Amino acid sequence: MVAREKAWSLRGKPLVTCVTILQGESRLMNHSTLAAEAATPALRHDWQRSEVASIYRTPLPSLVYRAQTVHRQFHPQDRVQTCQLLSIKTGGCPEDCGYCPQSAHYDAGVGREGLLDPQHVISVAREAAGRGVTRFCMGAAWRQAPEGKEFQKVLEMVRGVSQLGLEVCCTLGMLSERQAEQLKDAGLSAYNHNLGYISRIFTVR
Repeated sequence: MVAREKAWSLRGKPLVTCVTILQGESRLMNHSTLAAEAATPALRHDWQRSEVASIYRTPLPSLVYRAQTVHRQFHPQDRVQTCQLLSIKTGGCPEDCGYCPQSAHYDAGVGREGLLDPQHVISVAREAAGRGVTRFCMGAAWRQAPEGKEFQKVLEMVRGVSQLGLEVCCTLGMLSERQAEQLKDAGLSAYNHNLGYISRIFTVR
């Protein structure tokens, strides 16, 4: 299927994949159109609500196709990045996300564990790097990252993992601007944070 789609796109044959409806207008999207939109990726900070809405309403298969088009511009198509996730502080989160076993509101059989020792985390990352892992992610069950000694330990972890030559990502809850800058300076590559709001699954305070 991938080879056929690529061949059709190169020949310019319009293979219709979906119809999106945005602001009362129907828009036919074919593989050629999707490839053209993804051909010149650029980092942007000026997104409009209508553009975000258009992406949100685009069918998942089309989004996957667009992502693959960009991916193949910069990476071999038969390779994926190997990542490892480590929970550096487990359980006890005050949020009530119904899907998350880290929440203190539900009995999911997940025991609480305090923040891990930085040297232990770095040793786990070193072992992961030896197995071919190229990105190491650290997650902590906080609603908001704390200040003080605990956050300093997180920064020590980020610095240590970064020095191993790994990409480093974290998910620690909400951050202050200063904390975000400190993480960046320590060598953080990416930060993951859930922004969604689904009232039947959790509430937002």
